[in-house]
Amino acid sequence: MLGKQIIAYTFLAVTYSISRRRQAMSFNVASIMALFCLTFVISGQSHAAWYEAKGQAIIVNGNKEKARRDATEEALKQALLFAGASISSVQQLTNGLLESEDITISSSGEVDHLELTDEVWHSNYVTVSVRADIFPATKQCSAVDYDKNIATSYFMVENRQHLVEGKIPNFSEAVTRKLATEMSAQAQHLNLSFIAPHTTRWGINGLEENVRALSEKSNAQFVLVGSISDVSVQRDRPSSLAFWKEEKATRYFSLSIKVFDGINSGLLMQRDYLTEADWPFDRFTDVDEFSAVFWRSEFGDAIKKQMHQLTTDISETIACQPLTGRVLDVTGSHLSVSLGRDNGIQTGDTLFVYQTSEIVDRQGKAYLQYHIYPGEFVVENAYGNSAKIIHKGSGIIANIQESDFVIKR
Repeated sequence: MLGKQIIAYTFLAVTYSISRRRQAMSFNVASIMALFCLTFVISGQSHAAWYEAKGQAIIVNGNKEKARRDATEEALKQALLFAGASISSVQQLTNGLLESEDITISSSGEVDHLELTDEVWHSNYVTVSVRADIFPATKQCSAVDYDKNIATSYFMVENRQHLVEGKIPNFSEAVTRKLATEMSAQAQHLNLSFIAPHTTRWGINGLEENVRALSEKSNAQFVLVGSISDVSVQRDRPSSLAFWKEEKATRYFSLSIKVFDGINSGLLMQRDYLTEADWPFDRFTDVDEFSAVFWRSEFGDAIKKQMHQLTTDISETIACQPLTGRVLDVTGSHLSVSLGRDNGIQTGDTLFVYQTSEIVDRQGKAYLQYHIYPGEFVVENAYGNSAKIIHKGSGIIANIQESDFVIKR
């Protein structure tokens, strides 16, 4: 038909399930069952694939619309993951039956068409089926396959009075550690590998020096700076005419983050994440901010969604940043460097070594200069978090010092 060749492949059904006890049905925990059917359409150089997926979500407090939306998003996420699409750009999905639902998703796979094909309501959960036409994006750079390590400290809460309700004084630690867990589960090559056990007020003065110091201390290439400006609670009392209704409480969450290249303290990303959700606890309840009860609440779930978006944005920002480490030791003709198998470095890989120096202009503004050492270095032995390298040509090295830098492009 018009010169197009259509080849169909049938894939074995894949089922995802999360076992749970009947008592846990009251929590907003997604139980996912995905069935994928794949058809490749080949025309010239273009490759399209249809994916069908089913998602399930628990109905919490009778909120069927939220359950339907959660199940739909879960089904689409599973289809994207199965298609090999990594997350990079936000798209508005308006085709098919979801045109009025205002559902968005981030993916480097191009979603050409999306349809809601089925919707089945059960006593306490809903099953939604979607059909998506996905063009997986091609890999943009070689660095995308290297593991990127990030360092941070507990996010600063700007107004600690906001932590009084619920008595959650350790909220900043709980959020930061939960981000590390969610990032590890979501991103294949992203790792929040070091969390300094204290909050840091990252002022303008000394910011670059502090970023570089944390990067060096943690042996992480990237530094994440976070500040929580709002965790306030708003309570709306029912009118005197509706005295039988319960008081409604809404809690807000506002997080500002910056991501730096810790090697040269260059700012790579700056973004704000805002959300709000029902706060199900009364004003006298002591809440454990590390507990499953907290993170399974609507407010905890709303924060986790922001964490997923933050992880997505960081992944997109640093995916193609060259992998950079430090020279740890210089012994004869060999260098020990802080990159290893944990970062994706293998024996035989080619690396470059460089030094930096700081110059100051007449206005007092500081700039970094890069001095690349001549020639290439080859990895002789790769270990967990380090490697031994030697000059690829003569094997002679000079003027290279500890704390110089090594880069894999």
